[in-house]
Amino acid sequence: MSKAARCTHCGAPVTQSRRNYRYTESGLSNVVLQGVEVADCPSCGNSDVIIPRLVRIHQAIAQALANSPARLTGEQLRFLRKHLGFSGDQLGSYLHTDKTKVSKWERGEDLIGQASDRLVRLLAAALDKEMRPAIPAIAEHLPSITDDLGKNWELHVDVATLQTSFVSVSRAA
Repeated sequence: MSKAARCTHCGAPVTQSRRNYRYTESGLSNVVLQGVEVADCPSCGNSDVIIPRLVRIHQAIAQALANSPARLTGEQLRFLRKHLGFSGDQLGSYLHTDKTKVSKWERGEDLIGQASDRLVRLLAAALDKEMRPAIPAIAEHLPSITDDLGKNWELHVDVATLQTSFVSVSRAA
């Protein structure tokens, strides 16, 4: 007989369900994990999210960003840089710029140039051994990238299959 799940905050029994979860802990405001297990505590209101295969999910996110239909945002650039394990200086050296420029891109103080955007995508694929087989598809995708900053898109990741999709969302107030 299995033990009933308990709240990590107060120890009371929790109600478990599968649902979508906005994964802001990734550093990306527009990533939604589909089908994650969530344990909700009716006693204290705490919710614990159980995210399986985190490394594989991050790899799926990185590959999706490399194939994004829109120009990379600053937070997406930061995600890819961190995914590669690069400092701002290291990424800057690949792009023939300095860490100050990389930092401005990541903070949204300056737009990432089109050439730098595309180079970052190819770097991510070339330097991540799991993404290397996708290099030809990413390269073929480069001409179709729009100048739209992708603010009207969410990246959905199915945690069971690791399938990703960009979903258009309305930002009506």
